[in-house]
Amino acid sequence: MNTFFNHVHSNKADIREYPLFFSWFRPSSYLYVAGYHLLPALITGTALLLADFVPRYFLPVVSCLFLRFTGYPCPFCGFTRSFWAMADSNWEFAFSNCPLACLLYIAVIIVFSWNTSALMLGIIIKRGKLLQLETGKRGWVVFFFSALIILNWIYRLSSGLT
Repeated sequence: MNTFFNHVHSNKADIREYPLFFSWFRPSSYLYVAGYHLLPALITGTALLLADFVPRYFLPVVSCLFLRFTGYPCPFCGFTRSFWAMADSNWEFAFSNCPLACLLYIAVIIVFSWNTSALMLGIIIKRGKLLQLETGKRGWVVFFFSALIILNWIYRLSSGLT
């Protein structure tokens, strides 16, 4: 464990480790839990609440400048429409409009659930070995997600979606 986690808990026996997926412990103060999990929960919760309760046309979103200047959608066009479609349970449109947005929406739900459950239980949940990125593998992860974005963009261009 790194120094932050060694500093937070007073008793090494309080640590429950599941090394492949996650480990958790209850720190001496709830402020540590809030400091670790509150911001990700607020960010992901805001995205989910906006998609669920605010009509898309009320968003102060500027239309895509890339689309305006080139006539082609940018790699991220369609994400907002797909998020709103998934919030309205229209998964068919969301997937046909922007397949990558569906994966992002599910990831946002997982991150929100992870952090909110930690806040409600008063524990700090730390990622295990399978969920942590080693320094040497970060480049491959960036390459993988960049390739997904490009493939999603190619799909949207070939489908004639704007």
